Amino acid sequence: MIPGPPNAPGQSNTVTPASIFLRLKQSDPAPRELAWQQFYSRYAPLIAGYARRRGATAQQADEVVQDVMSGFFAASPRFVYDPSRGRFRSYLRTCASRAVSQIHGAQLRAQDVPADEVADEVVDERDEELWQRLWQQDVLRRAIEIVREHYASHGKLHTFEAFELNVVKGLPAPDVARQLDVSVQSVHTAKNRVTEKIRAVRATLHDEEG
Repeated sequence: MIPGPPNAPGQSNTVTPASIFLRLKQSDPAPRELAWQQFYSRYAPLIAGYARRRGATAQQADEVVQDVMSGFFAASPRFVYDPSRGRFRSYLRTCASRAVSQIHGAQLRAQDVPADEVADEVVDERDEELWQRLWQQDVLRRAIEIVREHYASHGKLHTFEAFELNVVKGLPAPDVARQLDVSVQSVHTAKNRVTEKIRAVRATLHDEEG
């Protein structure tokens, strides 16, 4: 049985995939367990979202996550993270796509659809585009969380809050300024600084993910 979801969501935001994969290969159960929780926290929501977009129910999406996770957990001691041999995101998409196809195939068989009418998995451009879009959305989400943690740890959470209210929630700068009791210029400055920070972190995450 694979370990369950982590108790502290978001704890893998600043951990690189390479370091996670390295610790998954260790014989010591403590770092291996932590690495697995970080892997689960990072990729389970992405896989579930992909499955739902492919037509899976919430329960089926959970089954897809468990199928992909159990398969990778079993293979992790032998898994070699080598970006030069291909992107991990593509490998993970292939695993998720196969799991979703198996769910759909089981549905059709349960409805007595003839076996020769159950289409084999077709990896088309639309499926690839869906996965890439969800992947990029997840990278952006994690970048925003990392930047938020950065400002909070430096005692400047108000700077991030100004950005969040203005950019994420769409409040006009004057309204944000009144709400936070700062100047309008401060809101614009916060928007620019946080946006640049997020852009830099996002680029780093993109490079690390391969």
